[in-house]
Amino acid sequence: MALIDFRLSLLQTQSRQLAQAEAIQHEANSLALLRQINPAAEPSGRKALGQSVWLQWNARMVGNYRPQLAWLGRETGYRVALFKVNYAIIEGDAVSVRGSVELIGRIDPDRRPTL
Repeated sequence: MALIDFRLSLLQTQSRQLAQAEAIQHEANSLALLRQINPAAEPSGRKALGQSVWLQWNARMVGNYRPQLAWLGRETGYRVALFKVNYAIIEGDAVSVRGSVELIGRIDPDRRPTL
């Protein structure tokens, strides 16, 4: 009986560890995806991370737009601003992870967000 209890305990521990590893992988994938977006162009959105797993985000500008600097401090035509991006990883119908990151948003000389 003790061996059966021990085996069940091991299976439960393994199941928890696999779920934690999967959650870490989803969050790493989410952060990689978020680094590729321009929050000035896509202030909110939703992208698939896998089967029934989604990344959802909403960004808000934290500061004002400033000139983007190039080599030797010269200004380019682009303007940049800091955005706080709140995100959630949704598995099925439940939110499994919530977090936030700060990203740079960029607009072109014609004041249009660039991707």
